[in-house]
Amino acid sequence: MTDAKALFTRWQNELNSSGIDDAEFDCTLLFQEVLGVSKSEFFSADYKLSEDKAYKINGLIERRKKGEPLQYILGCWEFYSRKFFVGEGVLIPRDDTEVVLRATLPHLDKLTKHSEEIKILDLCSGSGILGITLKCEYRNAEVTAVEISEKALPYLLKNAEHNNADIKVINESLYDCAHKFENNSLDLIISNPPYIKKSDLCTLQTEVLREPTLALDGGEDGCDFLRGIVSLYTDKIKIGGMLALELDSQQAQYTKALMEQKGFESIEIFDDLGGIHRAITGIRAK
Repeated sequence: MTDAKALFTRWQNELNSSGIDDAEFDCTLLFQEVLGVSKSEFFSADYKLSEDKAYKINGLIERRKKGEPLQYILGCWEFYSRKFFVGEGVLIPRDDTEVVLRATLPHLDKLTKHSEEIKILDLCSGSGILGITLKCEYRNAEVTAVEISEKALPYLLKNAEHNNADIKVINESLYDCAHKFENNSLDLIISNPPYIKKSDLCTLQTEVLREPTLALDGGEDGCDFLRGIVSLYTDKIKIGGMLALELDSQQAQYTKALMEQKGFESIEIFDDLGGIHRAITGIRAK
């Protein structure tokens, strides 16, 4: 049996030396994953680790030291107070994505006062955090999620089942399935599409580089999917319906211009907690 506090300190130092930004936070969650107790409990003077538990935690620490994302190691992560399963091949849920989600809520709240059913489309759905969350928040909504990745699809389906979200899933490219949606039929299209410039991919943090390139690469200027969505899907939105997109701060004004050209009005840009442009919404007017 080994003192838990001593091992925690040792492994925290190892994570620090490996360049992990918040080693204490990561070490705490990895301990809790194996032990199933709080930090205060395993920090108590008499808390001892069995050889088996110490071996398991050490294995997780080694994976983290090699740059494997904490979320992949744990197998799940929270988004908007709900649990979502994640792993290799799927984009990790981030607080930044709550910006685009929250930006749609006033619009949906208003619609639900006047309609028993609203129709929502989540493009580039990934693990399903946007479409599933909106289905959970608006149980009468008809939600469709589109995701091309065969690796992400099992997570999307598992997360829908886990969160009791009865959504329709389409395993195709957003370019290939646009014809499946009738014009003037959707109350909201929401998307966190790939929007990183191809040339910037090599500059990303080690952990981000472990995430699927398919979910990150937005083309030469990062705007390939933003252009594709505005071009192909504007007519699918009802007059008075909303388009909501997550994006990079440098793409906000460009995307706003695209949306204005396609007849969107009341366009708003929303910042994340760091004060960086992170989402844009617009109402289809014509």
